[in-house]
Amino acid sequence: MKAFGTAGVRGVFNISQTPEQIYTLALTSAFVFGKGRYGVGWDGRKSSAVLSRVAAAGIVAAGSEALLFGMVPTPVTAFGARGRGCKVGLSVTASHNPPEYSGVKFFSGKGMELSKQDEARIERASIVGTRMESTSLGAMADVDVLGPYIDSMVARFEKIPDGLKIVVDCSNGPGAFVTPKVLEALGHRVVPLNSQISWRFTARLPEPTAQNLSETSSIVGALGADIGFAHDGDADRLVMINSAGRVVPDSLVSILAMRALNRGHGVVVLSENSSSDVEEAAVGLGLKVVRSRIGKTFAEIEKEKAVFATEPSKVVDPAWGMWEDGMYAAALIADAVSRDRSLLELINSEPSWHYRQVNLPFSVDHMRLVQRAEHEFGRFKISEVRQLDGLKLVFKDGSWIMFRASGTEPKTRIYCESRDPVRLDELLEIGKTLLEELSITGSKPR
Repeated sequence: MKAFGTAGVRGVFNISQTPEQIYTLALTSAFVFGKGRYGVGWDGRKSSAVLSRVAAAGIVAAGSEALLFGMVPTPVTAFGARGRGCKVGLSVTASHNPPEYSGVKFFSGKGMELSKQDEARIERASIVGTRMESTSLGAMADVDVLGPYIDSMVARFEKIPDGLKIVVDCSNGPGAFVTPKVLEALGHRVVPLNSQISWRFTARLPEPTAQNLSETSSIVGALGADIGFAHDGDADRLVMINSAGRVVPDSLVSILAMRALNRGHGVVVLSENSSSDVEEAAVGLGLKVVRSRIGKTFAEIEKEKAVFATEPSKVVDPAWGMWEDGMYAAALIADAVSRDRSLLELINSEPSWHYRQVNLPFSVDHMRLVQRAEHEFGRFKISEVRQLDGLKLVFKDGSWIMFRASGTEPKTRIYCESRDPVRLDELLEIGKTLLEELSITGSKPR
């Protein structure tokens, strides 16, 4: 069985991830966590339609009840797992990965992604090879969780008498069932975009990068919209576009959501690659900052009794749910901006921090990277070396660069931030050259 990555298990459908593997994964999970209810939701990929039924069959074979949530965004599966008293919720999705990928994300009965300890339990059980099928089959039933999810979200906000004009790019995914409908119910004027479900992602690739959103950005500017929102394939992410048609830094999504929640004290959990801008904003609001590994901010929420958690393009409000939710973030930010229009000036302003992410299609040896990095970047006066998640070098001027192996694809990611755009470019060039020299697998970028 394929090992768990940053968010569940993923692979290329029928190549590195097969129906047999997903059946075994679901069967093993139902065996490990015991008989009970298990929720299954899926995104709009053709592979997800197949693998969701395969996963449900594995659950039933273990003698448990499979609740079929239908084609829904990933946050809805988490919501359903919590609301329906499930042992585990399975979202069959490859999220932001390209169309050929498939995957499964797991959520506990609290709506949280599974801990590393629980993932390890499933992996160990799959290795032991104990008979897991039950002598009697469990039941399977269709359950509506999408309607209650929408109703619950709408009920959290008061309707705006004079709402915003908002373009919503749904990435040909099931976020189209939620975000436009919720925003319209709250009084906003919504222009849905890419709202037809397509497993081919015909409009754009599902990862909401500035490059993939170039056409969407032009449309936001051309229509004179106040703001644009864009999701990834399963709508746990949110990217924002300003009225000038510019994709704004992910840090601003986190900052606006944090300000909208108006927590006067407490802990906020930021992923290690989150912008320093978010940390400064949190401290300015009187909040204590705790850093976490990417994709695992939720793991620190209960431990720290945190009031908010975020990583680039992802937001968790524990008062709403313990899952990352791009649709809720859209409603939260739209509500805040519509009640305080001065926030539009912030959205349209130039960023004080310059942030960039680069993905390179090969792996590197971590220990060799650590050894070489301090030498290559030494002239920038390193003030801190962190290995909480990959390798992060922080410099005396506040700039930083971070190297991390992708948890979902065969790539190495570089994250870099500086107040000086020239310094940002300089750090990135050195970082890319270093990784190319240390590359182990795959082809080097041209």
